[in-house]
Amino acid sequence: MTVNDAEKIRQRDVRVVQQVLDGDTDMYRELVERYRTRVFTVALRLVANRADAEDLTQAAFVAAYSALGRFDPSRSYYTWLMRIAVNKCKDHLKSHKRREAHLTGDILGPGALFTGRVGGPEQEVDQKQRLAFMSQALAAMDKKYSVPLVLKEVQGMSYKEMQEVLDLPLTTLKIRVVRARVQLQERMSCLIEPT
Repeated sequence: MTVNDAEKIRQRDVRVVQQVLDGDTDMYRELVERYRTRVFTVALRLVANRADAEDLTQAAFVAAYSALGRFDPSRSYYTWLMRIAVNKCKDHLKSHKRREAHLTGDILGPGALFTGRVGGPEQEVDQKQRLAFMSQALAAMDKKYSVPLVLKEVQGMSYKEMQEVLDLPLTTLKIRVVRARVQLQERMSCLIEPT
């Protein structure tokens, strides 16, 4: 997506928000359809449980809808929504004191860290196993590291967008992403037995 395309989407989002605020509540569906998969992907990677991720996705959209009057049209709706979604996930994890992964077995759905086709059945099994280990490792990581990593690597956010979502300095975000990559690699090497 080019910068121009991103700006067109941002402007369209602002118009849709205004239409919803003006009373055309059905227009909100456009925002839900545009961002549902992205929100779900982040939620799934953060809570590592499909049912919880679906609930949190819905909760994020409901919260965003309720707060539309506070949306700043000079900013990106996407990053504003992602901030709400990330906060919902963090609150969920705190309230349930979840520190370990809860694998759902459906890790090749939306949001898999690896994309693309695999070779034959053996490679597909290997990829599923690696994704299971990765989900487990991500879920066990401290959220101050896993959240920036998921936003950067899974969502493909720029650091500027991440700053809007997490309200952290650029340097802090870059350091956390680097540390998260190292932690993920270490956790993965502990989980995957050498062949």
